[in-house]
Amino acid sequence: MATKDKPLIAMYAPVSIEAAEPEEGKQEGPAKFSTTFYTGGELEIEGWDHPVVVDLAGLEEGNVLVANLDHDRSKRVGNFDVVNDGAQLVANGTATAATSARDEVVNSAKAGYKWQSSLEVKPKKVEFVKAGASAEVNGQTFKGPVYVARKGVLKGFGFVSHGADDNTTVAIAASAASNGGKEMKPEVKEWIEAMGLNTDELSADVLSNLEADYAGRPGKRTVKAESKSLDDIHAAKKAEQDRVQAITDYASTAFDRCPFESDQIKLLAQTAIDEKWDVDKFRLELFEATTSAAPTVFAPRDSRGQRLSGKVLEAAVCMSGGMEEENLNKHFKDQELEAAHSRFRDGISLNELFLVAAQANGYNSPGQRMNIDVQRAAMGMTGPQTQIRAAGFSTVSLPNVLSNVANKFLREGWDHVDQEWRKISAIRSVSDFKQITTVSLTGDFEFEQVGKNGELKHAEPGELTYNNQADTYGRMCAITRTDFINDDLGALTAIPRRLGRGGALKMNNIFWTAFLNNSSFFASGNSNVSTDTGALGLTGLQQAETIFMNQTDPDGEPLGAEPKILLVPTALKATALELMTSERVVTGSDLTRGDRNIYRGRFDVVSSPYLSNSNYTGYSASAWYLLASPMDIPVIEVAALFGRVEPTVETADAAFNVLGVQMRGYSDVGVALQEYRGGVRADGSAAD
Repeated sequence: MATKDKPLIAMYAPVSIEAAEPEEGKQEGPAKFSTTFYTGGELEIEGWDHPVVVDLAGLEEGNVLVANLDHDRSKRVGNFDVVNDGAQLVANGTATAATSARDEVVNSAKAGYKWQSSLEVKPKKVEFVKAGASAEVNGQTFKGPVYVARKGVLKGFGFVSHGADDNTTVAIAASAASNGGKEMKPEVKEWIEAMGLNTDELSADVLSNLEADYAGRPGKRTVKAESKSLDDIHAAKKAEQDRVQAITDYASTAFDRCPFESDQIKLLAQTAIDEKWDVDKFRLELFEATTSAAPTVFAPRDSRGQRLSGKVLEAAVCMSGGMEEENLNKHFKDQELEAAHSRFRDGISLNELFLVAAQANGYNSPGQRMNIDVQRAAMGMTGPQTQIRAAGFSTVSLPNVLSNVANKFLREGWDHVDQEWRKISAIRSVSDFKQITTVSLTGDFEFEQVGKNGELKHAEPGELTYNNQADTYGRMCAITRTDFINDDLGALTAIPRRLGRGGALKMNNIFWTAFLNNSSFFASGNSNVSTDTGALGLTGLQQAETIFMNQTDPDGEPLGAEPKILLVPTALKATALELMTSERVVTGSDLTRGDRNIYRGRFDVVSSPYLSNSNYTGYSASAWYLLASPMDIPVIEVAALFGRVEPTVETADAAFNVLGVQMRGYSDVGVALQEYRGGVRADGSAAD
């Protein structure tokens, strides 16, 4: 493996945290942390086939050493200085980042949580020590086979939950308040990054000089950016262009689907581009924005003299309905959750939700029980029996609250069902329910020499095509009069959870029905089956990989793709994980055979109980598959209307004079097998 292909070295270490009290008369300031995060020994690194030792004598420090949470650069905690004595690395720093990740690390530490740390090093020169040889590194002797990172750049470390080296510790304590740790102004950060610099990788002195330059004060620029290769710069630019284009495409589709919300969609898309959101985050935010027909508007004071908004009511219902804390924090701001808790300390009931919404909309309720008039006022409607205090538009849209809450609980129900199908399929966004046709990815695209006239010849797509088509699946249910009489808020939260679960079950049903009915897809005529040595083991993997690598395009040329996914039924999951994680293998009496597991970390293990379920044609508890990445050559594709595979929940008032709320959930998807050259099926008939 070439040095440039080596992944970032990350080593885990335990963390112990102590929170100190601030000095008398001073407020608590930024927390300080310290850690011994590398003791100079061997590291077992995922993606490396042998242990790794970092030579501390050749280790350089990055421009800025950053401590993050879970190695996520967007979850900044603080900066630190490092002491490298040639035998170990010790970090001392301050948690000054203005992020929720910093709060999570420090507050958890104060509560007694034991953090661990994880070293991050970018290797620049790696030496391989063969078996039988040894190397002196960091004052220790290491026997081969082992990699020695003779030169590298220390990037930082991450606060993590689990570690592997009990020789290291981390401590965090709160310090007295100071004038340091000020957050950079957004306009200054934007100005600096416009010059191609990363503020997270610049030292405090450099940042200070740049801020002085921006403000027009005397200052000397001492920026020395880390040099990057042309390939690195091009790859980064290309990735950014792809991200922006994907966001733009989703926004364009949303313009057509929701023309009256175009301004909101444009603002959201621009925010996503400017703030470097990934595409999945933008899709989720776009969906939530376009499924809420009205913006959040603060209502007049309710009967208790407190202001309410649709988002606060949503938060109250979600909290009372038992939504997971992680999802609460994802969907609501802290002030919305605090307002909901303050207003509804004992939780909100179903009747109370409708009564509060009706009162906020101007209804003068003579009693404290649900009735038709209360329901219609809460839903923003008027009728012959309603009593409205003042004319005007409704300021709390309960239908929006119900729909938003329902979709959030639907997503919880959806996420709790097997989602392994996502890992092996390509998702294609479609704009209607018409049949779509895809041309094979293996057409004549090989480059040809350009003649003296400079004319380029057109590539010819393959003749093989695949079809797919989205259809609608859904169910309907209701919050009934009985639910209102019983004041059962669970009807509002449990029903969409079940709809979400039902949608996920249907998605799995149509997906695995299409995938497993593959006797003509994985067939000898397609040269993508392994029948004689197909057992899941080293021999079986070697046989299946050989078949995969021998695949050819329509012209008989090598396909040039590699398998990335090992798909197995649940009965083989433990075997698959063992093969992908074990460093060595038991070799028996064959003394000429090596004991290194050459397949360690080669494939991503994906396992689903649907593969061995007898309700599906083609099921098997022993068959397994090697598949290409679905981003390269997908064997199966999901067609989703406007790119959304998750179901949607909509709510509506029941018929006039009927106490109840109707609720429906639906999804628009289709599934079809695609490129047979993207996989190999092994039937598991032979022993290793």
